[in-house]
Order: sequence, then C-alpha cells, then structure tokens
Amino acid sequence: MIGILQIPESLSIALHTCLWIAEDDGVYRPSPQLAQELGFSAHHLAKIVQRLVRGGLLETARGRHGGIRLARPAQQITLLDIYEAAGGPPLHPHRCLLDPKICGGRACSIGRLIEQENGRLHTTMKHTTLASLARSLDKTQLVPA
Repeated sequence: MIGILQIPESLSIALHTCLWIAEDDGVYRPSPQLAQELGFSAHHLAKIVQRLVRGGLLETARGRHGGIRLARPAQQITLLDIYEAAGGPPLHPHRCLLDPKICGGRACSIGRLIEQENGRLHTTMKHTTLASLARSLDKTQLVPA
C-alpha cells in the first residue's frame, strides 16, 4: 500500500546503501553485491554512489578489494546529509498541496498540518545519525532473498 509520504527511489537507494555499510568499519563493499542485496539496479546504485561521493559521504576504490565505504564515521552523518547529497530538493517546511505561487501553505488547516509535519521530519532528519539508525536495524526481520 502506498502512503502519503512518498520517498524517491534515489533517496531510498542512498539511505539503504549508507545504512548497509554503516557497520562495516571502513571495509570496502563491492557495489554489485550491495545492489543485489538491496534489490536495486547496479546501474542506478552507481549513479547514486557518485552523488554521495561528491557530497563527501562515501569514498570508492577500484580493484579486487575495492568498492564503497563511508567517507567519515556514521555518527557524523545525519539523514539530512544523505538526503541532500542524494540530490533531494530543498526541504521547505511551509508547503501546501498547491503551487507556492498560489498558496504559501497557511490558508487552511491542511496547509498548517503539512507545514508542521514537514518541520518535524526536517528536525528528525537533521538530528538522526546514520549510526543511531544502524543500531536500530534488525536484519533478522528482513524477508530472505
């Protein structure tokens, strides 16, 4: 079932890739293996990895022992960092469902609700580190491939 909150596939790939390698202690993980584990296209993953490298979140190495790894400790990376590096549009807490040229999001109660919830999401992403998210991950709850 699709919910109201829609997350672009590129952001899902970025978040899951960083989460999957957060506990690897600096070990390079092969991108094709990650793509297969996460069920993403290897080509699409490669594009997202490039964005995350440019954003200073990942680093890559070629060769037999190459792959990708975090460029800095997971406790220094927030979900907002990943969102921004993955190319997410700037978050604006006051958004209506209408074009902002028509409504700034404060004309009715739904606009105020959207503004409030977007603000909460922004704050949560800004203060949630990759390390804390990794600690909450229970891979035993995943559906086996």
